[in-house]
Amino acid sequence: MASLDTRAYLAASHDHYLCPLSAVPMPAAALQAVLVPGWTGAQPLTPVHRAPETAADPREHLANGFSYGVTLKAGGVEWREQRLVVQSLKQADAQQQALDQRLKKAEREIEALNQCGRGRKRRDEGETRAAVDAILKRRDGAGLLAVEYPVETQTIRQRAYFGRPARDVTTVVVTVRTVRDASAYRETVRGLGWRVFACNDPELGLGEAVLAYREEYLVERGFNRFRGKILGLTPLYLSSTTRIKGLIRLLCIGLRVLCLVEFTVREALRERAETLDGIYAGNPKRATARPTTEIMLRAFVGISMIVVSLGGTDWHSVTPLNAVQSRILGLLGFPAAIYQGLGMQSGEVAFKMSEP
Repeated sequence: MASLDTRAYLAASHDHYLCPLSAVPMPAAALQAVLVPGWTGAQPLTPVHRAPETAADPREHLANGFSYGVTLKAGGVEWREQRLVVQSLKQADAQQQALDQRLKKAEREIEALNQCGRGRKRRDEGETRAAVDAILKRRDGAGLLAVEYPVETQTIRQRAYFGRPARDVTTVVVTVRTVRDASAYRETVRGLGWRVFACNDPELGLGEAVLAYREEYLVERGFNRFRGKILGLTPLYLSSTTRIKGLIRLLCIGLRVLCLVEFTVREALRERAETLDGIYAGNPKRATARPTTEIMLRAFVGISMIVVSLGGTDWHSVTPLNAVQSRILGLLGFPAAIYQGLGMQSGEVAFKMSEP
């Protein structure tokens, strides 16, 4: 998606794109040069917040960033592109925690090289340096840990033994000490969580772009639903190609229903500036403006219909809807009469039956 030819084709087709730039169009050195103005304060950073789901919730600070424009030419097309330089705060925090864990592991492994005793080979300076370099490479800690190799010389007087004269034996002991480079650590930490996005829509602001990208539709989520309990494509116990095709096509219809229900409810909540609560088991006060179809379907567990044949007439009784179930149907745009009609006898007379 981020290749120059693809972006040129979309620009020539008068379409818009928003995509992150990989390390090919934006290598580490170029990214470093882009970030310097933001680090030095020459380029002010704009905070990006997500609107709270309820009035009582605070605004969530998602990211900081800035934008700049470039002119591109490719395939005989020239267009103006907006570059959005964004730091995700959660991603930066997660990357810093991972960095700290790697450094701690590297320090412990290097400290273990100083252990001596039975069954442990005493390394010379060259072997010790090679072992330390391997640890730093494996833990990606090169440049962040300053390593010292103090050398101690010990002379031991050995007594005469079985005709061997007494003599002095000199032993060279190499130890390893590590110290974190505070300056290099700060330099690394401030570069975490940053990513550059490319966009050819000049009217799309930084905050709108970040929120739009985070809330984009992912087709892979639909594929994952095939492996869930609702659709249950896997495991597949069919050998006939025709039956496999038929099953997949049938489940694709079910997938469209799941997506449509989810989209309809979320749009209704967004238009009303409301949230939906009572759908999370064990936490009825928890509310969300983006419920999934699977969670909403769980709210209908326990509904049943009883059919009694009496005197040649079928009498129907359905479980009455609670407030949450009625609200979900309302968000979907279904009138309550559709459900209530299931409990009508011959479409005319209602038969009420109390639950045991």
